[in-house]
Amino acid sequence: MTLAAGILVGGLALAGCAAERDPIPTPSSDAPVDPVEQPRVTPGVVPEFVEGGTAAENLDYFALRLDALLAQNASPSSRELVDELVSSGFDRAAMEVTADTTPTGMQADSILVAVRVGEDCLLGQVADGAAVADDAAALSTGRCLVGRTLSLDW
Repeated sequence: MTLAAGILVGGLALAGCAAERDPIPTPSSDAPVDPVEQPRVTPGVVPEFVEGGTAAENLDYFALRLDALLAQNASPSSRELVDELVSSGFDRAAMEVTADTTPTGMQADSILVAVRVGEDCLLGQVADGAAVADDAAALSTGRCLVGRTLSLDW
């Protein structure tokens, strides 16, 4: 069972335990519209690695490095993701990455990679030739990812 399937099954199980509640209100046409999220990167400015910086300060650079790798290889391995981030200045000892193959030897649908930066984490997911990156607080365990990750002993 993939991580996504496990989360979905768990979520549905918990939803079945939830008490009945009022239906979600339908927004009226007079309701304010949320603004469109603006890009984080200023056009024409290339993000740079901020040595000793926070996860938020390095998020755009982290995303840029994932995108650069995907431009060369739409299906990178877990090792290639880690090696790209290490060569870009991120600390290997602070990284976690999921496997690029399933226990049955099939290619994983996606790979998660994370870098612990202080009390926060840079989180990346690579799937179908695209990457998504964000930053978030580290888990109470001190880790960034839930579940099994690879040993980075190469």
